[in-house]
Amino acid sequence: MKTIVIFHSHTGITRRVAERLSGLLGGEKIEITPERKYSGPFALIKGCYRSIKRSADPVIPGDIDVTDYDVIIIGSPVWAGRPSPVINGAIKGLNGCRGKKVFAVMTCRNKNSGSNAIGFLVEQLKNKGFVVSKTVVLDKKETNDDALIERIAGDIRAA
Repeated sequence: MKTIVIFHSHTGITRRVAERLSGLLGGEKIEITPERKYSGPFALIKGCYRSIKRSADPVIPGDIDVTDYDVIIIGSPVWAGRPSPVINGAIKGLNGCRGKKVFAVMTCRNKNSGSNAIGFLVEQLKNKGFVVSKTVVLDKKETNDDALIERIAGDIRAA
């Protein structure tokens, strides 16, 4: 199965999970970055405000064709109870999604915010034509649990 992990990570937590899944599944990975970096003392405040508004940032890379992939994994941190505006921008630029199986992974400090945010991510993925096979919300402690990440990779393989 040809696998790709597409993710955004501001602090490195989502990156760690994405790299682990990519390694376990033998897949490619693409880290999405904003065209205009979030920096300065108000960076997260601005990003959280944009998340609440469900904004989609212009991102690099701007377009990704997933036509040739059998398994697509989308990873995002939770910002203010929503997916990051960077991953929203990435989803907007995805092509070849119709009928493709996708797995949504979100990382967060608090399970409650992640449980709320995953619904917004799933909605966007379905609107792009994906078939959402599994969702996972990992709090900060769980992102360091290698056995849990291995079980998630096993679930993805089995789906």
